[in-house]
Amino acid sequence: MKLADLLPELLADLESALLNVGRGDLLAQIKEATIAASRYDDFSDTTYLQLSAEPVDMMHVERISLYDELGVNVDSDDHGRLCGIEILDSKRKYARDF
Repeated sequence: MKLADLLPELLADLESALLNVGRGDLLAQIKEATIAASRYDDFSDTTYLQLSAEPVDMMHVERISLYDELGVNVDSDDHGRLCGIEILDSKRKYARDF
């Protein structure tokens, strides 16, 4: 499923937040991102949306923190490809199962 179809409000928020932190290079990828898998942690109310169908070496991921703006972290691999989005307080913000 495409991120834009599941969470259009998150997509719009991510676009402006990424521009504000100088990462407009990820905008085209965000718009076309497909969710390959998701994991939810009930204790922390955190959802991780995996956007890469291939396993990602988390040791080589750049984490772009948009915590102050959105409560979200965006991960890209060492080739600049978007690979995941971590949403903190996800049920409270989006009131849905992933």
